[in-house]
Amino acid sequence: MPEPITEHVNSIAEVRNSFADAVGRARYSNGATVLTSRGKRVAAIVSMDFYEQALEALGMAAVPAEPDEK
Repeated sequence: MPEPITEHVNSIAEVRNSFADAVGRARYSNGATVLTSRGKRVAAIVSMDFYEQALEALGMAAVPAEPDEK
């Protein structure tokens, strides 16, 4: 059985001030940070391993976005 993911829930404003902590949790400690906006869960910061496994399990592939024109 896979190891459970520790879920941290923070508002986008809170994560904006400690983004490196959220990335570190995902990268080094198998943790996820769920971002909220006005109390609603809107996104998650997870490790690349988790993301790639999720895509594979869903039979999906990521397509690179077009570069932003400035």
